[in-house]
Amino acid sequence: MSENQDNMSPQELADFLLNKVRLLCRENQHEQALEVVEQAIKHAPNPTQACLIKGQILFGLHLFDDAIEAADKALELGDDAEVLKLKGNVLATKGDLKEAMETFNKLEEIAPDDADTYFLKGSIFAEMENVEKALENLDLATEIKPDMGHAWYNKGMILFNVERYGAAIKALDSAIDHMEDATEPIFIKGLAHRRLGQSKDALECFLTAAEMWEVRALVSRSQDAYLDALNAIENALEVDVTNVDLWRKRGKLLYRLGHKEEAKSILTNAAELCVQEDNIADALATYDLILELEPDNEEAQKAREEIGNIA
Repeated sequence: MSENQDNMSPQELADFLLNKVRLLCRENQHEQALEVVEQAIKHAPNPTQACLIKGQILFGLHLFDDAIEAADKALELGDDAEVLKLKGNVLATKGDLKEAMETFNKLEEIAPDDADTYFLKGSIFAEMENVEKALENLDLATEIKPDMGHAWYNKGMILFNVERYGAAIKALDSAIDHMEDATEPIFIKGLAHRRLGQSKDALECFLTAAEMWEVRALVSRSQDAYLDALNAIENALEVDVTNVDLWRKRGKLLYRLGHKEEAKSILTNAAELCVQEDNIADALATYDLILELEPDNEEAQKAREEIGNIA
């Protein structure tokens, strides 16, 4: 221990060590972080915070029983809202819904004005398929914290699953207003509009979600994001199957996902259909896309030149 650390009070030393733990976690050095957090627990006059951080690290590492043990050690010193949230979430992740609910009931006793209390209870009731109790608790969460986007989203999902599509759309609109990444609620909103036969609104949602997922895929190179974008476009095609632009988007996404032959076949067929229908502008745009994806595609180049001469 350094001379500066020798001069620290026990609380100052514990705070210093916890700051080091946070830095190690940001650098994904979790094993070393666990070693340091043990030192913080040893030195802290009240180790509740250190035990909480230890439990959070263990939870992130999927060491659920160890995370619960850390939470229980903190709770021996007295009930703490954040520790109860951690323990309940670990139990819920393990599938122990009954114990998770008991933990969140205790949380409600000490934190009745905390929106998280009712969000967490609502989530457990949803897992238990108790729709009315789930909605009741999510309503309480959003009454306390109207900008709690993920509570609105969960409410929208529950309403969608019980086929209350109009109410689901209203909840999802609130989720979209208050979530930093609203791609998923926009997509689900599209599904709800489609179930109600509101094709124009559904199409707008699917296109917006697809564009957002594609941007994420381009930035992160995530195959999952490309798959989500493709799913949104395929849902859009169910609404408007003759939309050539949608077929172009589908072909492009398939190509990005590595399904190159299927993509080229879709795009070529779309271009040829456009020619048959005297839709020369869309035919040219489709061959332009093929050439954007494959600049050396001689067949596409030749077809485009022939269509260009016709035009």
